[in-house]
Amino acid sequence: MKKIKKSTIVKAKQASKHILEFYYMIPAVVTAKELTRTVRCVEEEAVDIWPELNLMEVVLEHDSLILQDGRECFIDPLDLEFIEENHIQSIFAVSYEEADEAMARKALKDMMTEKGGFLCSDTEDFTPMWTAETIA
Repeated sequence: MKKIKKSTIVKAKQASKHILEFYYMIPAVVTAKELTRTVRCVEEEAVDIWPELNLMEVVLEHDSLILQDGRECFIDPLDLEFIEENHIQSIFAVSYEEADEAMARKALKDMMTEKGGFLCSDTEDFTPMWTAETIA
């Protein structure tokens, strides 16, 4: 029986990951630190914050839900027009492992229920979009 290197197994697991990416847009000034207080679907120890980066992590089963300041991602005039028309004050880039989608959406629902806003796709017109009422 041929012995498989541990690093080969880790690389295979990492290669099989499928990371989903979205934007969480909020019509109020909200920090990652404030968002950490809204997540109730996981233990408090599973939520971490890096305030100097305006970044939060929610440890899930397969990987983590990451929200980081995403305002600088938007320089296109049409994107900026959308942001202005929707009165967006805070934008977070959101990413999580597809295998964690159900729990990630619960955490995002917790955030949207308390802070408002919507989750949107990284597409030309930001669709599809989800609110606290439609994300589940």
